[in-house]
Amino acid sequence: MSGYNFLEGVRVIEVAQLGPSSLGGYLADMGADVIKVEGRDGDPVRYSGTPAIGSPDGPGLLHLRWNRGKRSVGLNLKSPEGAALFRQLVAKADIVIEGMRAGVLERLGLGFEALREVNPRIVFCSISGLGSTGPYAELGSHGPSFDAFGGLSSLNPYGLSPEERKATDWAPIGMHAMGLNAALGTLAALTRAQRTGEGAYVEVSGAESAAHWLPEGINSVLNADLLHVREGFLNSRGKMAGWPRLCAYATRDGRKVFFQGLFPKFWARFCDVVGRQDLADIYAQMADSGEADERAYAELVTLFASRDFDDWMTVFKEHDIPGGPANSPQTLAVDPHFLARENVYEVEVEGVGKVRLGSTPVKAPGQDFSPEAAPGLWQHSGQVLIELLGLDLKDIERLRASDAVYMG
Repeated sequence: MSGYNFLEGVRVIEVAQLGPSSLGGYLADMGADVIKVEGRDGDPVRYSGTPAIGSPDGPGLLHLRWNRGKRSVGLNLKSPEGAALFRQLVAKADIVIEGMRAGVLERLGLGFEALREVNPRIVFCSISGLGSTGPYAELGSHGPSFDAFGGLSSLNPYGLSPEERKATDWAPIGMHAMGLNAALGTLAALTRAQRTGEGAYVEVSGAESAAHWLPEGINSVLNADLLHVREGFLNSRGKMAGWPRLCAYATRDGRKVFFQGLFPKFWARFCDVVGRQDLADIYAQMADSGEADERAYAELVTLFASRDFDDWMTVFKEHDIPGGPANSPQTLAVDPHFLARENVYEVEVEGVGKVRLGSTPVKAPGQDFSPEAAPGLWQHSGQVLIELLGLDLKDIERLRASDAVYMG
């Protein structure tokens, strides 16, 4: 069902929506059996975002990414019988994910303290927007607000026109970092639980994931009285000294390369290869380092525009000069290095057909990364209840009729 086999035998019960679903997605990618518990309305990420795949009302890319390799079970956790089934599943699990506002499962009588009574080894990860404590804990939150809280960006890209979005150099951090941070904390807690038999409560918020993203961000403010400008790092105009030697340039055919000849030996080698000793001399002849950088940049713009992208890539590779593509999503999709490292896989999506999707940055030589498609809503209710809880079809039909179980 899932990707690699590193977490084979680890069972996860997930109650999550939207961005927090990514935590279970990362665990499924590594081989965990992730059982996604969905209520009557299901995870709204199934049809969130644009574009839709296959048809105007088809699934969204976030769903295909974050929910791949999971099994979907429909339970009504507000029903006494549905809650009892949930506890039985937790008793046979290693990890529980609460991926909504913090405390939702607690209010249903299914919080960490209640669940550790049925499984003392359980690792319970609450992943939410703002966490369970503090003056903002009761506030609702959405993805762009995480970056606003963390001092990274106050932009909602979906409030921009397509043209404005294309021209805006912005990437969401908190919404995507939260799942990675939660995976780190959850797996660390799981390691201890397997060693000692002691479960754990782990909490991660999207807002704090954004706030802690930049190593120099908040730490610079917290230590403002101790900060000093590092000698030689900045030029006379306050920019990084030598910045044109670590910069993107347009090529003759409309592509871009990212030149990385910052260190002196690579800069000298580049100037020699392209026959431009005058470039190397700029920094020796001009006393003002800021003016030297501006002059070098103007010359490099013209130089890189004189050859095609493939020509420059050949120069970089044949002469051991650090450099590479400055890709767009369109050029990344056909980049030979990206494809050679198995960053794309193919999967059959019901109602759509074959879909090509990005895989994972984690590589495991000798293993194929081929998770099954994200499940249909409640697709595995019968399978999981029969396999894990030993119910029969009559039991399941009775539970369905009582609105405790939803069937796909």
